[in-house]
Amino acid sequence: MRFKYLGLAILTLSLFVAGSFASAEEVSKEESERLTAFFKNRYGAKMPPGTAIEVVGYDDVAIEGVKKGTFKVSAPNGAQELEFIVGVDGKLILLGNLVDLSTFEATEIKGLKKGSMGAGSVLATDDGKHLIISNEIIPLSGFEETELGGIKRGQINRGGQVAPIFSSSNGQYLILAIADIIDTTVDPHQEAMEKISLNDVPFKGTDGAKVTVVEYSDFQCPFCKRGKDMLPGILKAYDGKIKVVFKQLPLPMHPWAKPAAVASLCVYEQGNDKFWDFHDMVFDNQKQITDENASETFSGYAKELGVDTAKYDACVKSDQTAKKVAAEMAEATALGVSSTPTFVVNGMIVPGANPQGLKSAIELKLPEGS
Repeated sequence: MRFKYLGLAILTLSLFVAGSFASAEEVSKEESERLTAFFKNRYGAKMPPGTAIEVVGYDDVAIEGVKKGTFKVSAPNGAQELEFIVGVDGKLILLGNLVDLSTFEATEIKGLKKGSMGAGSVLATDDGKHLIISNEIIPLSGFEETELGGIKRGQINRGGQVAPIFSSSNGQYLILAIADIIDTTVDPHQEAMEKISLNDVPFKGTDGAKVTVVEYSDFQCPFCKRGKDMLPGILKAYDGKIKVVFKQLPLPMHPWAKPAAVASLCVYEQGNDKFWDFHDMVFDNQKQITDENASETFSGYAKELGVDTAKYDACVKSDQTAKKVAAEMAEATALGVSSTPTFVVNGMIVPGANPQGLKSAIELKLPEGS
């Protein structure tokens, strides 16, 4: 079963609950380090730089086969808590706060009781067979057992997105999670990087750097122009520590984006520096380029940069160049990237021209002491 998740919006608006960080059963150092690393890997790019993550401990919960824990997230603007449940072996995790149905109160409507889940209210039938959330009736009988013992999975439509919702097998608890059940022992970023080809691609920065930033971009996209303007500051801040790679993702609503992608690769064939000069020229003159003048404009830029025009013209007409653009587009799709610009930092996806998010991801991926 696959879902489109509500993501960080739920994390920040619904599931964080300010708390007093009450004492709990201690977590082993090894497990704490693994869970903390997991949380940073998944959500670090969406948190401000300098955010600290700590596993507070475990509390008793009446669900056989799982433990309830708490992450303490200390950002520059304050500290908050996020509950999670994890299998007894510490491998599988579900992020979200538990709502105890036994605490629901009777309503004026016979057979219905009411409680709260995050920022919203929930109605449940007295017999425990149905929930009503945002006017959607959800039969608990449709929930299925999961790989995380003691937990069942259903789904809910929120704001046009299908999201998972969970209950304990004993029917006592509900969990509106920010993601599906996750294996904390699997590094999703390593899997992502294995899908990315870094052979013969335009780059800036330090070849062989510990952190590789792969940008998927569209020459006609105005937000990608912001990304172009943002990168010099990023490269300066992490001079010698990162390598930035450019990948093509021309979007279908932009008529001259794909010809620009082809032209840029043909310029790249004659020099990495020439590619970046062409890259800057296109983005800096983005508003003057039209579908009608694009081909002539790109050819003019190439001549201005001193490329061999015969080789350039042959490359632009070559099916191999078009196939290379298509391959990079397919690569982006395989990663789940569909908007531009999107940056992938050692496998961590950072959407948009978001300097803070990009810096957070780079900081997380830099080796300690770098």
